Amino acid sequence: MASNSLSRAELGRIAGPLFVGYILDWGMFGVLSMQVYIYYLAFPKDRVESKTLVYGLYLLETTQTMLFTSSAFRTFATGFRDQASLDQVDTLWFSVPIMSGIIALIAQTSYAYRITVFTKSKYIAGVIILLACVQLGGAIAIGVETKKSILFSRFLKPRSFTTASAAIWEGGSAACNVMIAICMTYYLRRQHQDSSLKQTHVHLTRMIRLTIETGTLTAVIAILTLVLTFLPGRPIYYQASVSFLGKIYSDSIMVAFNSRMKIGSSNTSATAHEVAIPLSQSGGTRGEIVTGFETQVRVTREEVSFPESGVGMTVRITSLSEC
Repeated sequence: MASNSLSRAELGRIAGPLFVGYILDWGMFGVLSMQVYIYYLAFPKDRVESKTLVYGLYLLETTQTMLFTSSAFRTFATGFRDQASLDQVDTLWFSVPIMSGIIALIAQTSYAYRITVFTKSKYIAGVIILLACVQLGGAIAIGVETKKSILFSRFLKPRSFTTASAAIWEGGSAACNVMIAICMTYYLRRQHQDSSLKQTHVHLTRMIRLTIETGTLTAVIAILTLVLTFLPGRPIYYQASVSFLGKIYSDSIMVAFNSRMKIGSSNTSATAHEVAIPLSQSGGTRGEIVTGFETQVRVTREEVSFPESGVGMTVRITSLSEC
């Protein structure tokens, strides 16, 4: 099917999912940027490995969003009303499947390491890493097939190899996410039952809740993408969900890191591996971010005033340094 013979309905089936995917990706990138900024302020003395993971993922996500922005501008601005421009794959063969597969591999490997720490066993983590590598292989295969197609209208034609690659990519990702969510929840609950300390109970309860929420969300998005891929007629509706799937992975990692912070009143006490952020809303009162680690450094931020309500607030950030 030539791009210049596409009907309005067929063009809409291509443009709609792309447009929705771009919007969702930009929104999730804003959420990720705020999460990374909070991490930067609160944990300047975190381990080098953790910083490498956080900032490395953010660099990949920034690159992907820039590629999406370039594709969106070419499709909906410079290529406005041009059917051939809309039908062009452009850089989406790389920015969608391959980059999403790489980001998923990094996030899933990170969770596999955490499960190894909890269980003291490498077998479950090995299965998770194997599934992560399988989904990356499927993502690369889909990327190569998309690049060869050049046009979306050609890529959408039924082909057994493309169908199998999509099943491997999205099915492997979904299976890996489900396994991570189940394993993390099970072993955290077991540690929760074995612990007798109240503060440890609170910390583990928060981790269990976050694991269930983020793990379930990533698994649902991956399964939804798999379902959309195999709809009758093979529309590219899956582009809307897979475009921001990588951001879901990165945001879930950042939520896990930033869950060590706790927002509460000024008398809130921080526990190990936590950062308490008390904020008082009385005029001239100051709040603090108090680290629960063994070190502290105080950095005072400027005062934020709200003249309409007569409320002033200064946030003092207490970060990590040697005692």
